[in-house]
Parts: sequence; structure tokens; C-alpha cells
Amino acid sequence: MTAMPKTKHSLDDVLAEISALPIPPNGRELREWLRRYPAFKADIVQFVTAWIDMEASNVAREVTPEKVNRVVNRTMSRVQQLLDESEQPAEITDLTEEITTAGHTLESFQRALGIDHSMLTCLAERMIRPATIPLRLVREIAEQLRRSIELVRAYFRRPPQLAAAYKARRRPAPAQKDFSYIVQHAELPEPEKTKWLAEAPDPALRD
Repeated sequence: MTAMPKTKHSLDDVLAEISALPIPPNGRELREWLRRYPAFKADIVQFVTAWIDMEASNVAREVTPEKVNRVVNRTMSRVQQLLDESEQPAEITDLTEEITTAGHTLESFQRALGIDHSMLTCLAERMIRPATIPLRLVREIAEQLRRSIELVRAYFRRPPQLAAAYKARRRPAPAQKDFSYIVQHAELPEPEKTKWLAEAPDPALRD
């Protein structure tokens, strides 16, 4: 007995079969489609992904408990952040203390910002002319500290203050340097220095 030849499906045939389903296929069903038609794997995945995206963007679609949980979690995180901010002092007076309070070490804070120890020291002691500090750096410091950007700006507007180890020594009042000078003398890879030097200063910190 001669075996019946297998029916050859075109891509259009396969996609038409999938689109006839009432809802997008789940993971198990999708794997079965891919197993049956390996030649159309990329097209099937693209088709199903687009379908799922379209379904997810449909505002008339019933809200699932999972979606509600995600929204609640995001909302609670924001509420907790606001509560944390309300418990913090009204102003920033010690940057290193703020870093610790935010759950960072000095090293992890440096890594998060993409700066080195010398740059962090200059920021903490306010040895950088405020008008030259990049807006991106001010924003990222505020984000890492979970503080408002205005409080960070207010900190940098305060007079420079050398570390305690130098306070007892008689020396002229410390002179602030431009941010570009601090970057050029930092121990950072040249590409990182170039990126920082290209950043625009925070217009709110202009003299």
C-alpha cells in the first residue's frame, strides 16, 4: 500500500490556523506549533508576540489580578519612598552620611554614579564650583540618595568644607575647582572622562 503524501503547509496556512484560536497560544501550545513547523519558527514567534502585545494594549481587556498586583506594588514602592523622604532631615549637611543612610558604601555609590574616589571626595567637601557640576550628576546623586534634586543643589551651594583631618591645620580658605579640572585629574578611563566632560552644567547652579 502506497503511503499518502504529507500535506505541505505554507506560512500563510500556519498563521491562519494560529489566528483562528480564540486567544493567543500559551507557552505549551506555542512550543507545539514550533515543533510541528520548525521552518516557520521565527515567523510564528513574531506573529504570536505581536498578537500578545496587541491584546495587552487593548484597554477594554479585563484587568487580571497579576496586573493589579504590579500596579499596587509600584504604588506602594512610591508611597514608601515618600515616607522615607519625610523621615529624613530637611536638608543635606553631610554627603557621606547621606550615602550610608541610603544603603550605599562609598565604593558602591561611586560605581552607581560612574565616578572615582577623588571626585566623590570633592563633591562631599564641596570643592567643585557649583556652576560647573553637570545636571546629570546632580540628578543621579538625588536618585541614589532618594532625595529631591533641590536638596542636592542646596548642598552644593553651601561653602566648601575640607575633611576633619585638615580642619586643625592653618591654611588658606579652600579654593573650589571647575568640574572639568576634577575630571581631568580623576582616576577614570579616558572614555569615561570624555563622557563627563561632555555633560552640560546644571543651569540651576549657575552663579
